[in-house]
Amino acid sequence: MVCGSSRRPPTSRGDPEIVVTTWLVPGALGLTILVGALTMRATGLGFALIASPFLALIFGPFEGVLIANVCGAASAMLNLTQVHRHIDWRRARLLVPAGILGIIPGALAARLLPAAPLSIVVSCVVIVGLTVTVIIRQVAIADSPVIAATGGLASGFMNATAGVGGPGLVIYALATKWDYSNFAATAQVIFAVQGIASLALKWAWPHLTPVDWMVVACALGVGLVAGSLLARRINPRVAMGAVIVIAAIGAVVGLVQGIQRL
Repeated sequence: MVCGSSRRPPTSRGDPEIVVTTWLVPGALGLTILVGALTMRATGLGFALIASPFLALIFGPFEGVLIANVCGAASAMLNLTQVHRHIDWRRARLLVPAGILGIIPGALAARLLPAAPLSIVVSCVVIVGLTVTVIIRQVAIADSPVIAATGGLASGFMNATAGVGGPGLVIYALATKWDYSNFAATAQVIFAVQGIASLALKWAWPHLTPVDWMVVACALGVGLVAGSLLARRINPRVAMGAVIVIAAIGAVVGLVQGIQRL
């Protein structure tokens, strides 16, 4: 983790270590945000999965998650400018409030329960859920308010406990045969709201320098443009396959991290 002291103004212009550290943090931050934003624009999710581990490594777990919450919400809102016509508002009206409700017990669980066992349990549930839904993809579950609310609750709970709310939505989308373009667009509304809600519950804001914020803004913009170009060329079936892989990788990473912390 890079501590705050390494980012102070150099006392000597000839100190190469200070120069490297000064440019390394914004550079790593920008690259991480760019790749996360590109992935999220191209597939509909994946920002937290891609960015959170690296942000936690650079800035520490708490600060890293805060940055991921801010940038994830900002990336989702930028994506909405491109995909808002495909939003399924009927489902969004159920998934969004359910996701907010799911954040509340998730935040409590994250505070009260040991992190390692909680991460293992959540990851195993996601892995089993993805496996079952992929195996029985030819069998569609009829969508209903109860099913949608369950998907939203799962997404919000996982967002608060593991920092990744995508897998819960992916399981719901697969089970109900949700059209990919509508899923990807509606997911941006959900991620934007959940990111803002998570920040509000934590009542905290990242401590980044003005240079860092400029890097973040540029990386989000470049990621949006590059992701838009990729999204136009990617087949919906391929994109949904990528979404499934991203969700599965997130679950496996959470499982491994939980086991390592035992």
